[in-house]
Amino acid sequence: MSKLKVLIAGGGPVGVITGLYLARHGISVTLFDAAPSPPEDHRAATLQPSTLDLFEELEITQSLVEQGFKSRFFQWRDRVANEIVAEFDYGRLSEISNHPYVIQLEQQKTVYTALHAAEKFDNFKLHRPVEVVSVDQTADYAEIKVRHASGDLETHRGDYLIGCDGGRSIVRKNTGTSFEGFTWPERFNIVSTPVNLGEIHGFRMRNYCSHPDRWVSLMQVPGEDGKGLWRCVFPAKTEETDEEVMSDAWINARFSECLNAGPYPIVHRNMYNVHQRVAGCFRSGRIALAGDSAHVNNPIGGMGMNSGFQDGINLARKIIEIEKGADPDALLDRYDRQRRLTAIEYVQAQSIANKRLLEEKDAEVRRSRLNDLRVTVSDAAKHLEFVKRASLISMWEKSEEIV
Repeated sequence: MSKLKVLIAGGGPVGVITGLYLARHGISVTLFDAAPSPPEDHRAATLQPSTLDLFEELEITQSLVEQGFKSRFFQWRDRVANEIVAEFDYGRLSEISNHPYVIQLEQQKTVYTALHAAEKFDNFKLHRPVEVVSVDQTADYAEIKVRHASGDLETHRGDYLIGCDGGRSIVRKNTGTSFEGFTWPERFNIVSTPVNLGEIHGFRMRNYCSHPDRWVSLMQVPGEDGKGLWRCVFPAKTEETDEEVMSDAWINARFSECLNAGPYPIVHRNMYNVHQRVAGCFRSGRIALAGDSAHVNNPIGGMGMNSGFQDGINLARKIIEIEKGADPDALLDRYDRQRRLTAIEYVQAQSIANKRLLEEKDAEVRRSRLNDLRVTVSDAAKHLEFVKRASLISMWEKSEEIV
């Protein structure tokens, strides 16, 4: 067993996967999370091919594949012309990925799967519900102070601290690290219905339908009974109130407007603000950031959680090398260079481009960009590069190249 001890603030997907990776390699890891159990807030639900490949080492990929819905294709549609613009095929990744498809699976199920895998490791500990109050560090250790439900405060020390505690990260704020970027003016409302929209409208499991006023993104997830739920992401206009946007009337108006159908039964609804931000540095001394603590983006494309998994595994591998005697500063500085640059170049750039294509109002620009998709999907080399980027395989490759 390693002498190193790692603390992780945040027991969500990225924190648990990072902790599991470290524990499997003999590192003592302790996680702290504010929620009593993994939240079921209906956000991330896509496991990209790059993620499924990385998870093979953790021996959880097969379980996730069995629990989820396999999606090989995804569509870009034009609601104005009522046509399919392009259908991209992850099957083209078959020579470079063991999983040339996406798995649609709610994020809490990924968390539970990882936690189950971690049960066999005595060096993996998770404390919840506890609130992270503050963090500190010296030249010799990192320290975290947490508050229990009873109000009692407790201090833990470790060799390193990883902040996986989300976009409002206490870890990031306590290090004084900037979080530059912007917030989109509209809110997103994620709505779930058990009605099989794919069967009715001919959708694939993942679909992006562009429109200058009311675009919509749709995907299918298993749901609690495994029979399937359709998640629809509807943008709310700035003048529409929160109460209005969350109402049955507003949601069914969107079904009618975007799908020429409905009303449909509504199982879940979840409205939230959307941010595009990147931390000024992913490493400060013995403290590092991963996932939403380090970068947040809009959900169009299913990149946020998956890029966070890449952060966590990249960082865990470096800590394992440090335990073996490698230079900590050199490795942690490289982590910052690798993951911050690629977060900007791939996740931020692509998710912003995806959203702007969905909502483009200039008719000529819109036609040009949609035509670019038609050209891309019809050219074998461009098609492959597109799905490599969409699946974050290109991001991982680029990250690993940075010295």
